[in-house]
Amino acid sequence: MELNLKDKVVLVTGGSRGIGKAICLAFAEEGAKVVVNYVRNRELAEKTVAEIKQKYRAGTIAVKADMSCEQEVLDMIVKAEKELGAIDILINNAAYCPSGPIASYTSEEWDKTFAINIRGTFLSSRELIKKWQSKNRKGAIVNIASQAAFRGSTTGHLPYDSSKGAMVSFTIGLAREVAKQGIRVNAVAPGLVRTEMVAETWEKKKEKYLERIPLYRIAEPEEIARIAVFLASDAASYITGATIDASGGMMMR
Repeated sequence: MELNLKDKVVLVTGGSRGIGKAICLAFAEEGAKVVVNYVRNRELAEKTVAEIKQKYRAGTIAVKADMSCEQEVLDMIVKAEKELGAIDILINNAAYCPSGPIASYTSEEWDKTFAINIRGTFLSSRELIKKWQSKNRKGAIVNIASQAAFRGSTTGHLPYDSSKGAMVSFTIGLAREVAKQGIRVNAVAPGLVRTEMVAETWEKKKEKYLERIPLYRIAEPEEIARIAVFLASDAASYITGATIDASGGMMMR
């Protein structure tokens, strides 16, 4: 299968760890140039950059930006394109996930979750689509959603669940709007994935979760990354507005 990703420039938000890091490495393996976005831990981002360079000799940089801050998103895109060239693919992966019952949340926590998970997705998508449209270029966006968008959570992540539901709707609406320009927008909705975000909960309730997963195992970040790479590639040229369930069978339809 020809993915045609060599020398494509890919921006991965939240790319320094977990699913984001796996996505960065997967694109680099296909010959793409990778922009690793981070917001707090520069050391982790630079380690991801170093790993990409060592394994794949691919062009890559780490760029700091708070995805909820419009100016930082704009500056990130300018810096990325100055260093690596025009961005071809956007992966909206950056996320914030507070935990607790609804009564425990402040309005500030709710707003922060939507600011990072949805406002950030909107800002990065808007800016790149403006660029692509102004130059009559095609492009691809892949949003990393979650099964929480459809199933909710029994462990108390209502702001996150709601924001991921909004991301699925955003994916559909934007895909329909820009399809005629050859810009594709899709999403991946992972179930449980072996990342730092779920590690503690997984260890405490492993058997409970396994009973819900027909494949009876947790996903590895690399499995989600391969789906994102496929959706962004020419191999998925006739797919837009789709949300791919990667849940081990928790969601079947």
